[in-house]
Amino acid sequence: MSAGVYRVFCFQNLAVTVEGIDFLDPNRATDPDVRERGVRIELRGLVEVADAGSIYASHPVRLGHGVCRFDLLESRPGAADRMHWHPMMTGGEPGRRVFDPALSQDPTGWLGDRLRDVAPLLQRAGIDPADHADDVRELARATDQIVACVSTILDEARKPWPEVRRDARGLAPI
Repeated sequence: MSAGVYRVFCFQNLAVTVEGIDFLDPNRATDPDVRERGVRIELRGLVEVADAGSIYASHPVRLGHGVCRFDLLESRPGAADRMHWHPMMTGGEPGRRVFDPALSQDPTGWLGDRLRDVAPLLQRAGIDPADHADDVRELARATDQIVACVSTILDEARKPWPEVRRDARGLAPI
């Protein structure tokens, strides 16, 4: 797996992004196991599709900021020790981390349960789920595909970790 593996699942007004992550957490710079590797999943609001000319033209699609984030991160392959989620995000910045033992025990099952019913996540973000009822249903139907994608990237992240170059933020460049 190279860091920066990125998948986007778009619906009418919502999206889910799945990203392979490999970084050095600057908040843990003095720890011996500072490296974190795994998968970041974000529920994003308000997908914008712009007009693009003729009916044959490709329409630009712009994703909104994340409203909720799930970080399936580990300090070493298979450790499941840094898995957490951010129930709230503001302007793309994550709120406090929430560690749930059930998330570390069954990351993809736990995630699937949340994605099958995103209404509570939307409500927490100040988005009325009733305004996005079709997307909520479609996202629930696509959950198995999203979880399969997450599983594939997590399995790759759990293979022996290669040495990588890092950018100024501590991320492995794409």
